[in-house]
Amino acid sequence: MHPDSFFRKEILEDLRNRRGLLLKFVLPAGLLLPLILADLPVSLQAAGITVAIIFSGIFGSSIGLVRIRESGMLDRMAMLPISPRRLIAGYILANALLDLAQIAIPLAVFLILHPPAPEVVFCVAGAFASAVVAANALGVLAAVAPGSSSEGHLYAIITVMAAIVLSGLVAPAPHTQGLLPFWYLHAALVTAPGAFALSPVLAGLILGSALAVSPRLFGRTRG
Repeated sequence: MHPDSFFRKEILEDLRNRRGLLLKFVLPAGLLLPLILADLPVSLQAAGITVAIIFSGIFGSSIGLVRIRESGMLDRMAMLPISPRRLIAGYILANALLDLAQIAIPLAVFLILHPPAPEVVFCVAGAFASAVVAANALGVLAAVAPGSSSEGHLYAIITVMAAIVLSGLVAPAPHTQGLLPFWYLHAALVTAPGAFALSPVLAGLILGSALAVSPRLFGRTRG
């Protein structure tokens, strides 16, 4: 097994399951496009896009990983001379790429209807990528503790709700919203002033935390 096999496995499984792959693209578009096309405040539309990223990233990454662990695959991978951190990095990358593609169409429609200033486009792109990576990394963190799929769903839902609330997407959270990259994406979409450079930094910290605990996902602790 090559070091990037986890990445390849996730990508190939998605490509082989064409019906499931189609649903993964249709569902976000079906939920977000009516919201974006409706006569609603831009801030509400931006919040909807951000919440979709949080849900798809955390829930998809966490539940997928818990199921893989239940199947015994992670225990088998633990016997291979491959760093758990590298395997999990590949898993996060594969899922993040899929989430980027899923949300790209609704996001593009939003930006066409609400074109940002040229200098904000790069902020939106950076904040978008950072939010997707962070959501998938949080999903990995949420998958460490559960011992079953039922527990995995509970941990994932709690993590999703916590991320939404702490990011100030339900109500203003001035003391916590700047601690997660999701608020910066929302701010970029509504072209509100913000320190967008912090978004990739925060995403990097969350990703680093996920990789740091990744050996605990496997059958035995390895560095």
